[in-house]
Amino acid sequence: MMDSRIPPIDQEDLVRIRRELHAHPELGWDLTETSALVRRELDKAGIPYEADKYGKNTIVATINPEKTGFTLGLRADMDALPIRENNEDKPYRSQNDGVMHACGHDAHTAMLIGTARALYEIRDSIPCRVRLLFQPCEEGRPSGARIMCEHGVMDDIDAIVMCHVNCLDETHVISSCPGTTNATSVAWKAVLGGKSVHVASPHMGKDALAAGVKIYNGIQTILGREVDPFDTCVMAVCKMHAGTTVSANADECVMEGSIRCLRDDTMVWARARLETLVRLVAEESGVTWSLGWSGDPLPSAHNDPALYEAFAASARKVVGDGRFKLLLPSPGGEDFAYYEQYKPGLLFGLGMRNEAKGTVHPAHTKDWDIDEDALETGVKVFVRFVLDYAEGKGN
Repeated sequence: MMDSRIPPIDQEDLVRIRRELHAHPELGWDLTETSALVRRELDKAGIPYEADKYGKNTIVATINPEKTGFTLGLRADMDALPIRENNEDKPYRSQNDGVMHACGHDAHTAMLIGTARALYEIRDSIPCRVRLLFQPCEEGRPSGARIMCEHGVMDDIDAIVMCHVNCLDETHVISSCPGTTNATSVAWKAVLGGKSVHVASPHMGKDALAAGVKIYNGIQTILGREVDPFDTCVMAVCKMHAGTTVSANADECVMEGSIRCLRDDTMVWARARLETLVRLVAEESGVTWSLGWSGDPLPSAHNDPALYEAFAASARKVVGDGRFKLLLPSPGGEDFAYYEQYKPGLLFGLGMRNEAKGTVHPAHTKDWDIDEDALETGVKVFVRFVLDYAEGKGN
């Protein structure tokens, strides 16, 4: 649906920005080139911003700083992943070997730059303040969202919205929901210590690998017999290393994995249950044990129901009823949850799946790419929502 209030969106420029970001991916907090690009584009548009105030390489741009009665926040994450890209035929393929934008953060950043430009162009018609958060380190720890919150970024924001692209939904499809969007998650590492002896005398040693296998199998039993089938709990062993030779048993076994739960109370139970399993298996096997965590679990993310209703109405005006769908909860983590611990928040999905263009691969894989035609759609949805939601909020 056409909306005369939304200024023309330069799709070609969105593609240019996205491809420049894609070709120069960076990890975690070390976003020197990425943050420089964002500042450059904001400077070109004359949009005021604060750099590094809320953490290293953070950027927060502000539209209508004088309108303090209500403030709406929009967020984009900027970091990439430690993945070697496989898209050899793409001119914008990563030039930083072993690092890749394999989760769409380049698209998120490009769209938020485009949104900032559009909102700045019509700023006089927006009756509230808008803050645009360009966040580092969504993929790593310490979480960029948590650090920005600890530095006070949410102090003057009343509600906050983000977009996450995906290649599950067809291009231009918008998805969201009233309720849980993402799981609480935490990584774990167990170290089992045994006694190595010659393989011909196993009774004289303590096999750490055998204990690790028992723990692995025990986890499968827990998931199959102790978790409510209507609940969600992923307890995964992703790495397991033991032994150095074929002539002696392993004196050490290192296991690493993660836990994902849609409910925070399920996470509390799962962590305690894993620790009990590791302890009991170690005691039975006569090996030493330790279990460490990546930190406090990432909170689960939840869309505010009232914010969802307002967003859904705005999004349908842009893409139509047929391209708006309910977003199912994901076992994947999203540190946007930290912002939602302070104020109402909303995550929406933007489909970028196009069979003809080959943009069909899952996120976090070496073949990931997006249908860039959807970039303009993402900007229009952001702008339309800001215009609709700001009505009546006052100066």
